[in-house]
This record gives sequence, structure tokens and C-alpha cells, in this order.
Amino acid sequence: MSSTILIIALYVVSIFLLDRVFRKTNVLTEQTLLRSSPIDALRGLLATAVVCHHFVVTYYWKVEGSWVRPQSDVLNNMGVVPVSLFFMITGYLFFGKVYKKNPEWGVMLRSRLQRIMPLYIFVVSVVFVISLMETGFVVEVSGIVKELVRWALFSGVSFNGFADSFLMTARVPWTLRYEWLFYLSLPIVAAVFNWRSYGKYFVLSLFIMVLALPSVYFGFIVPKLALLFFIGFVPVIIKVHFPRILSVMKCRFSSAVALIFLIVGMFIGQGYSIVQMLVVGVPFAIIALGNDVFGILKSNGLKALGEVSYSIYLTHGLVLYLLFSVFDVFSFGSGDSFHYNILLPVVLALVSASSVITFTVIEKPFIFAGSKKIPALT
Repeated sequence: MSSTILIIALYVVSIFLLDRVFRKTNVLTEQTLLRSSPIDALRGLLATAVVCHHFVVTYYWKVEGSWVRPQSDVLNNMGVVPVSLFFMITGYLFFGKVYKKNPEWGVMLRSRLQRIMPLYIFVVSVVFVISLMETGFVVEVSGIVKELVRWALFSGVSFNGFADSFLMTARVPWTLRYEWLFYLSLPIVAAVFNWRSYGKYFVLSLFIMVLALPSVYFGFIVPKLALLFFIGFVPVIIKVHFPRILSVMKCRFSSAVALIFLIVGMFIGQGYSIVQMLVVGVPFAIIALGNDVFGILKSNGLKALGEVSYSIYLTHGLVLYLLFSVFDVFSFGSGDSFHYNILLPVVLALVSASSVITFTVIEKPFIFAGSKKIPALT
């Protein structure tokens, strides 16, 4: 328990300092700066919490030799709860784009490709190169092709027989598999809720979902995780049909309720259980409806962290691997968890700084590709 308290304390201090530093950066686009949604700042907290979770998992991996969940439910849920909330955010944002609307499916799909794939391809390329270096560049072509197909399906495996390849990403690409399935199911979702057909897009979406059914049998897809996206629909429906509730959702009492339910969700031992999903869904709905949780989620520093949250989420595994497996900045032979844990602020700072670079160099050019201009920076 003392280790858990130390890590949480270090995480809180790190976030406080990162918030101050990121307020002075020019990461935020004008669009995000002018937007008042607390979700922008929430993303920054979620992504950095996942880093903290995998920082702890990395210690167990290096000491015990296996990639296992932390013994502490709270530290384990620093990975589980943020991923759950990320799925809810996706459900909320994209259901909002299709509910009671006539979506431009081609534009939506292209925007997702531009947003997600360039950074993913970059990360996989780095993993590929490191794996080749570790295996002495002795390549088995047929095996490499099969492995690339697996990575293309967001099911990373070893590269060229190097067992640690998947761990370089902290095993996070599995979540992109669910994100893409949700995006590709949107014509079906829109047809169900809007009571209208979307022609070829509906047929194509239905065809893809049928193709995905065998993956459920083989455990590649866990159907109950779809509930997380569906929970994200709730705030959209409330906004459209029950607008009078919005003022109640923004009051300080609702902030307290959101914090209480979030804390309860962090102590639930079974990650991704239906109970945990529903409990965490309460604070999500309150935040999505405009509650900034006592002003915490109004911070431009956290918004800036949220702007680079995808880079934080996808690249932090590489930073952890380089620090502790390539450069060996810590000796795990002593098993001294205290001295390892106090490195957390340094890791969070390095991940955040490198994420600004990958966001600026890789993400942003593709996000605004095709636009007439990139929105001005703050």
C-alpha cells in the first residue's frame, strides 16, 4: 500500500508540474483553445495515468520476467479506467456526429485514417527496426510478412522472432482494434437510431461486422467492451432530448458525485467488469455534459496535454523500453522499488516532451492534410 500511495503522490505532483509547463507551450490549436469541453483536459489525465500504470508494470516485468498486472487494484485501474473512458469518449464524440444528422461517411473515414494511422505506422516502424537490430538483421521474410499482417490488425506479436517486440508498445494497440470496429459500425448505429438507410455504407458496415464475428469466437474481440462505447451515447441523448438537465450536471454537487464514482471505480478489483463500466460511466456522463470537476478540467495546461494524448498513449511504451531495456538507466537486480518509483516524474516528463515532438512532426500535418490552413497556435 505504501508503494501505491507513493506512486499516486508522485503522479499528482507530476501532473501539477506538467500542467504549469504545458500552459506555456504553443501546442494548443485555436480550435481546441476556444472549445469549452472538459473532455479535452480529461484526455491528458487519462493518457498520463496509462503511462503511470505501465511504468509500474515495467518494474514487475524486469524483476519477475513476465508482463503482469500490478498487485494493487488502484494501480491496475490506472490503466483500465482510462481505457474505459477513452472508449466512452469515442462513443460520445462519434455518436454525436451521426445522431439526428446526415453524416458524410467518406470524410469521417478519411479523418480517422489521417488521425490514427500515421503515428501508429511510425511506432510500428520503430519497433520493427529495433527488433531487427536485436536479432542481428537475420530476416525470415515469410515470418516478417505474417507478423506485419498481425500488426496491421492491431494484434502485435514478435518481429523476426524477438519476443519483446509487442512490449515495446506497452501492448496498447489492442484498443485501436476496438476503435476501428466502432468506426466501421457507425453506419449501422446511425441506421438503428435515425430510422433510415445509408445504402452502400450500411451494407459495407454490415459486411465488415459479419466478417468480424469469428474473431469473437477466437477471443480476438470481447463483445462486452462494446458497452463502453454505448455508454458514451448517453450524454448525446441527454443533450438532444433533455437539455434542462445540463445546468444540474454542471453544479458543484455533480462534481462531487463524479469524483466519488470515479474513486469507487478505481477500487473495483475486476477490470472491465459490467459493474465497473457502469460506475465509471456516471462521472463520464457528468463531465461530457460540461462539468469541469471543481475547475480542474478548465486548465489550458491539461488541455495541451490532452492535445498530445494520442502520442502519449501510443509512444510511452517505446520510451519505457528505451530507458529500462536499451539504456538500462536503472538496475533491477537490487529489486529496490522505492528508487525505481521516484523516477516516475522523469518518465512522465520525457514521455510528454517526446509526445509534443511526435504530435508536431507526425500527427498534426496529417490531421490538417487537405485543409486550406492549419489553425493558428496560441
